[in-house]
Amino acid sequence: MSQPEHKNARVILISDQAVYLRGLRALVMLLPGMHLVAEGGSGAEAVELCERFSPDMILLDLCRAPDRGRAAAEHIHQHWPGIKIVLLIETEAEGPEEVEGNPRLYLLSRDVSEEEFNAALSHIQDEHSPAQTFFHTVSEEHNHVLVSAAAADNRQTMEREMAMAGKIQADILPEVPPALPGWEIAARLEPARETSGDFYDFIPLSDRKWGLLVADVSDKGMGASLFMALSSSLMRTYANRFPNLPGLTLSMVSERILSDTRGSMFVTTFFGVLEPLTGRFTYANAGHPPAYIISAGRKHGGVESMRPTGMALGVSEDAQWRQKVMRIAPGDVVVMYTDGITEAQSPQGDYFGEERIVDAVFPKAGHSAQEILKCLLDEVHTFVGGKTHQDDIALVVIKRLA
Repeated sequence: MSQPEHKNARVILISDQAVYLRGLRALVMLLPGMHLVAEGGSGAEAVELCERFSPDMILLDLCRAPDRGRAAAEHIHQHWPGIKIVLLIETEAEGPEEVEGNPRLYLLSRDVSEEEFNAALSHIQDEHSPAQTFFHTVSEEHNHVLVSAAAADNRQTMEREMAMAGKIQADILPEVPPALPGWEIAARLEPARETSGDFYDFIPLSDRKWGLLVADVSDKGMGASLFMALSSSLMRTYANRFPNLPGLTLSMVSERILSDTRGSMFVTTFFGVLEPLTGRFTYANAGHPPAYIISAGRKHGGVESMRPTGMALGVSEDAQWRQKVMRIAPGDVVVMYTDGITEAQSPQGDYFGEERIVDAVFPKAGHSAQEILKCLLDEVHTFVGGKTHQDDIALVVIKRLA
């Protein structure tokens, strides 16, 4: 007997990557008509949980062992033919002919956007929708498996997407900057539209040091959200393992990104280790816009830039990152940001650029970190002339009190 339409679908999530499991959890919990009953990390757990909870739907994301994922899907179909199985696959996988003979097996690309993901699960939830009509290939040339879902209300889809994105972001971003004696820290994230690929973090380290991080994932959408969560988690892990070596931290994070993911996304990263008692600041810059140390009272123009010391993370197995040491003196201001600021465009098509950052901050160096942050963002908003900025903005301002 088919379920009444008002009854929530009981859903199980399986992923062999913890960060993707967290992202899938956030997605599913925000979808109407879905009730998450269990989650696990392997094909064996998938079978066990199906036996225990009798779900209506199971999402399988076993990218590290795709053969086991398909084996688990086949086992579940044989023993519980009523369960709808959503198998997340790489886009280069074979096409829809693989679902023939199993009307409850759905192949879903791991590279879909949040909007497509939400529409896809809503479509699958309709038990009268055959799986074979759910997929199409973009071209014979690429033979990519992509989702073609029934048309959904754009406004409701966007609201669900924004709510999901906000939840993932809230789980990652610090609630407030750390309170350090003799220092002020202000931070803000302004997403452009959907999910922000920008993030920042403050990582407590040994010997009262702090890791200061600003980063920008190369893509947008659900994939960028999950990649951002992965990058943030890896940065915290390796920063604590190598608290004096930001260059090595970046190297280890990049190595893990390359080994744990199969996509083409990368992340630009500025990461510095601050010693609050001395003002010593050791940093490495992975292809990210330069951070600045600005002081109205310092000689030589009062501005020092901290430019890239290596390429972005997740690009090359042979990449290395040099680290450099700076000193933040009393009264100095450090500005860390993403390219949503420098690439903000005026109505005439001009870019905000790096010089305008310095021009905005330099005369305000004597003000509080929060006032400096607000001043710089106001300058950006005025520059774009009221139009919506096209890229996310992450901004961190650090001031050492005189």
